[in-house]
Amino acid sequence: MTKLNKMLLCSLGMGFAFWAGAARAAEDTVLFKIHDVVPVKNADGNVVACDIGATFYNRTANEIKNASLNLVWTDEVIGETINQEERDAKEARRANRKNTARYNTSSYTSKDIVLKLRLPPLKSYQQVTLKSKVGTDRCFLLLNDMEVDILSCGASGSGDDKKLKLPTAQSSCEGLFTYISPASPEYYNDFQAISVAEQNAQENTVLQTKKDALDTAYQDALKQIDTLNKTLDGSSE
Repeated sequence: MTKLNKMLLCSLGMGFAFWAGAARAAEDTVLFKIHDVVPVKNADGNVVACDIGATFYNRTANEIKNASLNLVWTDEVIGETINQEERDAKEARRANRKNTARYNTSSYTSKDIVLKLRLPPLKSYQQVTLKSKVGTDRCFLLLNDMEVDILSCGASGSGDDKKLKLPTAQSSCEGLFTYISPASPEYYNDFQAISVAEQNAQENTVLQTKKDALDTAYQDALKQIDTLNKTLDGSSE
């Protein structure tokens, strides 16, 4: 096989690998978004908590069970204030003088806002919306990106009765959940606007169309290689 032939086949192989990888990436995730954030006020009119909605859509072939998550939002402004106060206190101790800071922010608030969510069993291609409450007055932060800590989860395959236990974030649950922010157009629609059967049919049609196109391109390339080889063989005689 000539060097040109090898390069062409290698490129086609990369195309197949990219298509397969993209298909897996689109399926092997649980999409979720935070929405309907409403401040909760006390009798004095002060915000003391935030009601929120959280919608999850299981875009995997497995049923997700016993999933428990910590969603952690970091307040960068509060975090920097706390860090600066700690630096000032450290400098004061180094200079052997009394720390005269007027405030100690970390004593009454935290830079992190944490929400623990326990998901109900989530079947493959099923969507669920949860209502919850976050104990903070910084409701404006709850539509920002957050860190997702997976405390526990489990999955069972759709084709058998065996359960695959995924007990910690260090296991196969790592990276399972994908946050969709308000910056994404997908945020403003239901993740699952059609029935499961319709969605499966559409997805299978799209994937088959892409596969057929790649198969056709591959066969055409083989024909071109064969023609080129025959031409080169004829010219060498």
